[in-house]
Amino acid sequence: MEYAEKLVWLRRYRESQKVERELVQELEQLRSQAERITPVLSATPGGGGNGQQLPAIVERIEDIRSQMTERIEQGLTARTEIAEAIDQLTDVQELEILRRRYLLGQQWEQIAQEVHLNRRWTTKLHKRAVEKLKIEAER
Repeated sequence: MEYAEKLVWLRRYRESQKVERELVQELEQLRSQAERITPVLSATPGGGGNGQQLPAIVERIEDIRSQMTERIEQGLTARTEIAEAIDQLTDVQELEILRRRYLLGQQWEQIAQEVHLNRRWTTKLHKRAVEKLKIEAER
């Protein structure tokens, strides 16, 4: 696997978490929308709705819950695979840089500060570490 392909592979977990957060936001918006809908209890004509808004929202909520469950499972699988690949490194600094970047999602400045290196040296060690990774093609 080439360097660029390894980066894409390593980013899977963080991207999965981003999608999870977006689904949670959408779910919260739908729940809020569903709570604002009140059923018509009067036989008096009024309101232009067809009475199907609430069932449609409930159906959408269930779809999102299903998507969230699937995304969480994918994220956990990706995290496990990435952690296993990173744990194969023998250099403690390289291992720490990759863990902070791909599992914790830290920015370069924060990583450099935590490992007591300057940003430039941190990114050089990162590249060297990624190149050392042995990632099975089937992953």
